Amino acid sequence: MRNLLIALTLLVMLGGAAQAQFGDSALSPPVITEDQRSEEIALKMERLTTWLAEAGYYAILINQYRNFQWITAGADMQVVTATERGPVTLLITLSGDRYYLCSNSEAPRMENEELGPIGYEGLVWEWYEGQGDGDPMADRVNGIVQGRPLASDFDTPMATDETEALRGLRMVLTPPEIEKYRWLGQESAAACERVCRAIEPGMTEKQVQAMISDELMRTDIQPTVLLIASDERIFSYRHPIATDKPIESYVQVNICAKKWGLVTAVTRYVHFGTIPAELGRKLRGCAQVCGAYLDATQAGNTAGDVMAAGQQAYAAVGWPDEWQMHHQGGAIAYEEREWVTYPGAPMEIQANMAFAWNPTIQGAKVEDTVLLHEDGTLENLTDTGDWPTIPIRIGQQVYSAPSILVR
Repeated sequence: MRNLLIALTLLVMLGGAAQAQFGDSALSPPVITEDQRSEEIALKMERLTTWLAEAGYYAILINQYRNFQWITAGADMQVVTATERGPVTLLITLSGDRYYLCSNSEAPRMENEELGPIGYEGLVWEWYEGQGDGDPMADRVNGIVQGRPLASDFDTPMATDETEALRGLRMVLTPPEIEKYRWLGQESAAACERVCRAIEPGMTEKQVQAMISDELMRTDIQPTVLLIASDERIFSYRHPIATDKPIESYVQVNICAKKWGLVTAVTRYVHFGTIPAELGRKLRGCAQVCGAYLDATQAGNTAGDVMAAGQQAYAAVGWPDEWQMHHQGGAIAYEEREWVTYPGAPMEIQANMAFAWNPTIQGAKVEDTVLLHEDGTLENLTDTGDWPTIPIRIGQQVYSAPSILVR
């Protein structure tokens, strides 16, 4: 019966293919239109070519997955999941000319499904070229660049590595990216919360890991971090990887999840039976620290300002040293953390950036993904409205943090 329902659902989706919008697939609904995607690409191309001119470069090579997906508004070339670089390199010039460089193994899909439709021209070689002598990519790049200054996001003798400059360009989100981020935040958090409601004592941590992976990938979302722990392991390790341990009374589900290159971060807890008083106190402490972080997340502040607010809050709730035991989070977009805050950190908070703060006190943590709007308000992208929360008052402002689901 389940297979029949899935098949019928796919038929309905495919029946609307003529009206497809960017984001359509058998697994995910439309999120933005092709026109919105074109707008996103145009905004990013203007940002990139302006930087090229200011930095004195004629062109740039892009090969990291995160930058590839950023500049193409979600195109995908990933084949091997455990690497930061892929088999296709982009070459973008100061005048806006766009090329993709790859072997003939990758070229047909790039041309038909990913890069051809958004205006890239292929510079292609046979897969076996360069296996001995020669560098087919360098030959094609030199034919375009002809000795003029070239940047890249990877280490190559052809170019200057400008990885950090690209990070700065991609962190401030465009309106279409924000729409995609809203969808991703809701879907990834809802998947996490569905799994939390389905967990039963006696299941293993690895079974929960498989459940959340399945929930995410059903909507074409890729898990990039899976930290599942139960009971004493939550109190022992800040980054617990799932084991075969059976669950007794307390479970942590911590994920980062990616689509179109954008990444969200979410942590949720389930407790079977009454929450021990000390654990409840720790969770409320984390919530208060998170409120301090959120209150300091304002344009013009630095990451160090946010860190200082959190340090004061840790001391106020009775755990002054806990911030030293685990990083406290930071900016998030195309990397699980684009940067992580630390005492005195100079990175600037800007409007239309996303953040995932994650204060922890041994055995408890609070983590959501939020967006800072131009008017100074914060939008919690991973708040589904269907999870218990803890209100936190900071001055006149009230924030909320995810609580522990008691079952």
